[in-house]
Amino acid sequence: MLLRKSIRHQLFFVTICLGAFSLSTTAQSETSLASRIVEALKAKEPNWTYRPFVEWSHEPLVPSEKHILTGTCRGPKSKTQDVQVRVYSVENIGDATAWLKPWRDKQVAEGWKVSAFQIADEGYLSTYKNGERFEISLRKGTVVARTAAGYLDKVKEFAECVIDFVSPK
Repeated sequence: MLLRKSIRHQLFFVTICLGAFSLSTTAQSETSLASRIVEALKAKEPNWTYRPFVEWSHEPLVPSEKHILTGTCRGPKSKTQDVQVRVYSVENIGDATAWLKPWRDKQVAEGWKVSAFQIADEGYLSTYKNGERFEISLRKGTVVARTAAGYLDKVKEFAECVIDFVSPK
C-alpha cells in the first residue's frame, strides 16, 4: 500500500514537471517569436519606435488564442503614420481558420468592406469607408495577426514583415 502511494506521488510529480516544461517551452517560443517580430519591425523602419500595449477589453476570437504581441509602430513624423500590430497564436489550424471567420463571412462593423487578400495561408483586407483606414487580418500556420493603419502600403509592409518571421507549425 505504501509502495503504491509512493509510485502515485512520483507519477504525479513527473506529470506536473512535464506540464510545466511544456508550458515553459511554449512561452519561450512565443516570447522568441515576439522578439523576432519586434526586431524585424525596428529593422524595417529604423526611425520608428515600437510601443507595446495591453488590450484590456480584447475578447479572444477562439478559446485557444494566446497573446504574442500587441503594439503600435510610431512613425517619426506624426501619429497619423502609426501602424497597429497584433499577433496571437492558436492551438491548431482549425482554430486559426475559425479566428478569421468574421472577415471571411464579412461580419464586420458598419462602414468596413472586406475582400480576400493574397498573403500567408489566408488573408483579408478591410477598408473603412473610402480608404480612411485599412486592416489586414491573416493566418500563417497557427499564428494569426492583424495590422492596421491609415495607409494601405504601410499595412501591407508591416503584415509582410510579421509573416516573414513566423514559421508554420
